[in-house]
Amino acid sequence: MFSETFVPSIFSYKHRLLHLSVLFFIVPYWYSHYNEQHRLSSYSVETAMFLSWERAIVKPGAMFKKAVIGFNCNVDLIVSGVRVVEALNTTCSEGKDQESMESLADLHQTFAHFFQRGAAAERYMSSEEQFNILVNEAEASTRSHHHIGGNAALMADRIAANFPSTEVYLVGPIGPRSQALIHPSVKRTNSTRILKDELHVILEYKQGEILGDWVAPSSSRFITSHDHFSGSMVVMEMFFKAIAQFRPDLVIITGVHLLEFQSKEMRQEKMRLIKRNLLQINPKTPIHLELGSLADEAFSTDVISKILPYVDSLGINEQELTFLSHIADGPYREEYPVQAGTVHVHKVVEMLHWLLKTYGRDPTGQNPNKVGYRLSRIHFHCLTYHIMVSSGTDWSNLAAGLAAGARIAGRLSCNIGANTMDSELLEIRTAANFVLDKKMEKHYQFESHNPIASWMREDVLFVFTPVLVCRLPSKTVGIDDAISATGLLYSQFYRLGRPTHW
Repeated sequence: MFSETFVPSIFSYKHRLLHLSVLFFIVPYWYSHYNEQHRLSSYSVETAMFLSWERAIVKPGAMFKKAVIGFNCNVDLIVSGVRVVEALNTTCSEGKDQESMESLADLHQTFAHFFQRGAAAERYMSSEEQFNILVNEAEASTRSHHHIGGNAALMADRIAANFPSTEVYLVGPIGPRSQALIHPSVKRTNSTRILKDELHVILEYKQGEILGDWVAPSSSRFITSHDHFSGSMVVMEMFFKAIAQFRPDLVIITGVHLLEFQSKEMRQEKMRLIKRNLLQINPKTPIHLELGSLADEAFSTDVISKILPYVDSLGINEQELTFLSHIADGPYREEYPVQAGTVHVHKVVEMLHWLLKTYGRDPTGQNPNKVGYRLSRIHFHCLTYHIMVSSGTDWSNLAAGLAAGARIAGRLSCNIGANTMDSELLEIRTAANFVLDKKMEKHYQFESHNPIASWMREDVLFVFTPVLVCRLPSKTVGIDDAISATGLLYSQFYRLGRPTHW
């Protein structure tokens, strides 16, 4: 039996100073914690998501110091797509995807095809005369705007503006107007200067706009062009020459999709040139491929077999991913073409896993069919969510890169300043609960204060986040390039050793 007068020594009166110090510690902590919880609960869903991304965005230990980017550059002529197409005096009873457009009627059909799906796309206009008519009509529009364009120029411009410590070298056809529009700190080469800018017509439309019998389910854009220089042999050769001279620690290659519209013999020769030069780049220097809109199955098959395995990183959207899966016998082939709305997350996860396991690097080095393969990172982005996928140990800081890319998407489309957050302009368009990965039985429960989810599947890491969507976007073009560039610069790459194939 214990004595009734027993008191543990720690609670004795002589320890009153200790008791007071503990009390003075606990009360402020409890009060601070209560206030913090009250403050967090008072935030809107959008603000809470934004602040969560801010906490996740941490700069990598070693930033990229030099980047060489090529090779498509142009000036974007941005106009109201519905207004310009209606002014062309063409008729269209049904939408149809034309791989290469020969007339303004073909343009109307192809624009309508993607308009009714709310899907972004890019198609080449083979007739220079018809393209010039389109340009004249677009430039006559009172709402037309000229901006820097082309994946390479857009990514270079974004990196120069947001990452001043990274030196950027751009190789591409640069004319007088693009020379004036590009960020002044971007280094350029005189060997690829042209007298007249390449021009792309960006036919933008907003959710709810009407064209004939169709209503746009979401805001997007359709791009058409008649380029002469972006896919030229001279520009490509100067791009790879700049890599040897500038000795970057990051290489970004874009504009491969523009070769699709050239003759079969010409594009095969250029594909061999690209692959040969990719194989000569030091394996410790990461190569990122920013894919563009594709339509030709034979050409696209060459891209995924001759180029995709020999880059370290890939930027891709839902239209491009579903098309690659469709033509290469991947999972959910029936998802192409993407209809109105977004592809279910678990289907995209399956396609990304297939793409990385089929065309990605073999970390063991034991597969003889994958000698020289480098692909180990994919950054997928669509309107409502983004996913980062990685295998092996080469890439790190991926959650920060994913969050940074998601943050900039809504800001750019709504034209929100870098240091402001207007949650009234943005909205979340994701379900409260859904399947992320069927095979792993991974489900997602939305939490605004913790929106990022990650999981492993075999040796592949997946990182997912929903995206804040702009309610009334002021622009749609260039968003994908900004997302990829930002995510890439926040990612960190380090490869141990030297592969035996190099």
